[in-house]
Amino acid sequence: MPRRRTNPPQPPIENTSKRVVIDPLTRIEGHLRIEVQIENDAVNSAWSTGTLFRGVEPILQGRNPEDAWLFTQRLCGVCTYVHGSTSVKCVEDAIGVTIPNNARIIRNLLMGAQFLHDHIVHFYHLHALDWVDVVSSLAADPSETSNLARNLSGNASDTDFTAVQNRLKSLIESGQLGPFASGYWGHAAYNLAPTENLLLVAHYLEALQLQAKTARMHAIFGGKNPHIQSLRVGGVTCRDDLNKSRITEFRSLLEETTRFINDKYLPDVTLLATVYKDWTSYGGTGNFLCYGEFPDSAGNMLFPRGVIFDR
Repeated sequence: MPRRRTNPPQPPIENTSKRVVIDPLTRIEGHLRIEVQIENDAVNSAWSTGTLFRGVEPILQGRNPEDAWLFTQRLCGVCTYVHGSTSVKCVEDAIGVTIPNNARIIRNLLMGAQFLHDHIVHFYHLHALDWVDVVSSLAADPSETSNLARNLSGNASDTDFTAVQNRLKSLIESGQLGPFASGYWGHAAYNLAPTENLLLVAHYLEALQLQAKTARMHAIFGGKNPHIQSLRVGGVTCRDDLNKSRITEFRSLLEETTRFINDKYLPDVTLLATVYKDWTSYGGTGNFLCYGEFPDSAGNMLFPRGVIFDR
């Protein structure tokens, strides 16, 4: 097993009363101000404040409802399609429109592409570096990292971890760290071994390229990403794009993305969950809500609507 850093015992925290302010809270779309009141080493109260006003509601006033989705999907450039999809469904529900079957399938494909793209970006590019010590990966043995990759997933494709290590070393020596700048490298809270860090850094870099390919699935039937152009009240406008060439390209990108998710992304999530088990006791809730998504021709949802209370 790779050697992990063991954190030294920490002195007990004195019982105090204090307020902690995090402003802005980043790595989300829109940013927040979070305040917590701590009493005797426990959060007593908490407040969240949305600090970014986008003004979509007043922009929509007096406009044609058929155009609403074009504006509302610009609430975000990451989870772009979901806002447009929700908006156009609202108008269709209000006037009682049922869209054609092909339009339903295309919308499901676009939403599925959004799911895949967003999960990759969220895990690797928005918060993976909270858990991965990039600089530590320079101490890893590339051959041991290859063995680790095979142990975690027998289907994972071969990765040149020596090349990744050399690339990272050149970035550090140049001082041009790019996305790896201003990290807390070397902090005692990092628990991964050097081999594990190198594995995840390699997949982080691979995911940068893959998420661009996954976004292309939106462009095939949506015209562009972010902010597709093919929605409309009553269906979609990409009828002429439903040909063998485009469908084959979409399927090819879907298969490549699926392989990465099954062989690298899911094993990486499991690895982090295993190493940072203590974090499962922080925050969280036993109550969950799903609005439902991916309707079939009868109106049933592949992801059904429902709630879970108290786990």
